[in-house]
Amino acid sequence: MDNLETHVEVRRPWRAGETLFLLGPGGVGKSTLGRELAKILNWPLIDLDLEFCNRLDVIGRFIDQHGYQRYRAENLDLAKNLLSESTDPRIFVTPSGFLAAPAGTPDNTEARRLISTGYGIVLLPSLDVEIATPLVVERQLQRGFGLERASEDQKFRDRFPILLNEGDALIISQDQPALIASTLVDALALPLAVS
Repeated sequence: MDNLETHVEVRRPWRAGETLFLLGPGGVGKSTLGRELAKILNWPLIDLDLEFCNRLDVIGRFIDQHGYQRYRAENLDLAKNLLSESTDPRIFVTPSGFLAAPAGTPDNTEARRLISTGYGIVLLPSLDVEIATPLVVERQLQRGFGLERASEDQKFRDRFPILLNEGDALIISQDQPALIASTLVDALALPLAVS
């Protein structure tokens, strides 16, 4: 596959009124794609990481003070509250670890239940873990969060096979976000905003 080609695997059709949940590791462009989709569709955009920072605390500081499990619990509560505010379709950008809790745990079950209320879309740069890993890790390291290469590499490799099997659609692309958004809108036959 050409690096700039966008491949969309539609695993089930989108149904009118469903919120789009953007899923994937940090550094794949979920937030940027979310902004592009919100512009094209004229739908509200919810970025859970930004909402967490605006309503609770900076994520890294919160985790340092309260631990990762408390962060996950607060994040899930916030997601449920945000989703309950409206039944209109929205673009919902999930954090990188949203589906990363161990299988069968309450966090894992609850995150999947939330996503099942809408349409889950996984975004990855390649189907080849050896190509995807350095791309994602490098993007994460450039974000200024003080992350370490070895741990980010391992985290991505651990989550990669899980992500490949998640979602109602899978997008594989390294293309520009506007082109990915346009391809996705066409593939899912999403309703364009009326000008």
